[in-house]
Amino acid sequence: MDTETTAIPAVSNDQWLHALTSANAWCGRCLDIFARSEAAVSETLLMLANMSRQGAIVKLPHLVGQRFEELAALIGPTGAFASEGKATAAALSAFRQHEHLRSSLAHGVGKVVLDRQGNWLLVLRTLAFRSKQPQRMVLVVEQSEADQTVKSLQTTGGRLVSELGNLRRALGST
Repeated sequence: MDTETTAIPAVSNDQWLHALTSANAWCGRCLDIFARSEAAVSETLLMLANMSRQGAIVKLPHLVGQRFEELAALIGPTGAFASEGKATAAALSAFRQHEHLRSSLAHGVGKVVLDRQGNWLLVLRTLAFRSKQPQRMVLVVEQSEADQTVKSLQTTGGRLVSELGNLRRALGST
């Protein structure tokens, strides 16, 4: 029996360091976008809580996910700020499509591996507990798709921050 073997070239330390730096920089860019968006959501909730609008009870939850839920309820179709928050609600909904990424980036344990072409692959493993049951999640990000992901996150995050600013200005003038 004849078998064909191909030698796999060794990865140099320079390639490895470049891949590790690149993957970590990508994570940092994503986390920065999440942090800016979360800050804008928190500032908006604080402003809404300080407004006296009849029937509007605004909670200021500790957890970020709950803040997004609270804001979505307030500016949603039946919320106290539905008329002013229509555009913001759409931006919030678009941004929330990236929520799964935030949890993995913030809490996942990462491993960077290289493929044969020297491109990195980031594996993030997260352990969460839901109803006292463990949930293990794995997120795999290829270098080739990372740029598209961060661009989408930048677009939706930038739009959300802008719309939240517009909402605060509009409500501040009334």
